[in-house]
Amino acid sequence: MERFTKENGDGEFKIDSVSPDIFRAILGYYVSGEIKVPYDLNMYEIKEACDFFLIPFNTATVVSENLSAFMNELSNDGSRRKFESFLQTDIVPTMAEAAMKGERECHIVCLKEDDIVDWDPEYPPAVGEDRLSVVKNNEISRFLKYIENREVAKTVLQEKGLKKIRLGIEGFPTHKDKVKVTQVKPRGGIQVTYFYVQRPFIVMSWEKEEHRSRHVDFANVSTCQSSHRSVNSDETVNLNRNLNAVDEIELVEQRDQEI
Repeated sequence: MERFTKENGDGEFKIDSVSPDIFRAILGYYVSGEIKVPYDLNMYEIKEACDFFLIPFNTATVVSENLSAFMNELSNDGSRRKFESFLQTDIVPTMAEAAMKGERECHIVCLKEDDIVDWDPEYPPAVGEDRLSVVKNNEISRFLKYIENREVAKTVLQEKGLKKIRLGIEGFPTHKDKVKVTQVKPRGGIQVTYFYVQRPFIVMSWEKEEHRSRHVDFANVSTCQSSHRSVNSDETVNLNRNLNAVDEIELVEQRDQEI
């Protein structure tokens, strides 16, 4: 209501924020049952005006010279409804599973249903699988391959209060591609290469005190080198791939005690 109307001093409502051209096109619906949209009219504004005047926005009521813009608005409507459905059936349950483990954020990779994930338990890929969630759904994987759909999905997630939202396409390791023995001084090692597929991902957070969790006292941070995928064959395999050398919770508690 506030988007298009404004009350004057006599208690009457005046239609505002609608250009004469948009309003002229809308009036056509009450004359002929069709909204004839010239090529140069903004289709998004036509869509908003239809929502306000409770006019269906579909092929039966809108006749547009700019077919691409019309189809794009229809896709935006459809993608929003579709993503809302994906949220309830697949994404929210996956987020809840992470939340019940004490996590405050979630990284979801959307695989196809026929993707086979076969990681070597001794030499898994360094992808942080302890914080990685996988959803296998062909429809979601196809839906998120379009950048416009990812933008709509991001808007929906923002409206629901989530933060640090990222959507995109990334490489995901499915199975071992090559295994070879390398001559790493002073001893030999095993190097494992994985086969990667490009799949959509969603990253989001529901953390409330993120500014405190991210506090780091750099005076107490020790240098740590990342582990290499080649490991000594005669030593116990250390697969600690956490590159963060700081226990953030301890640092926050230490800072709170100092304050």
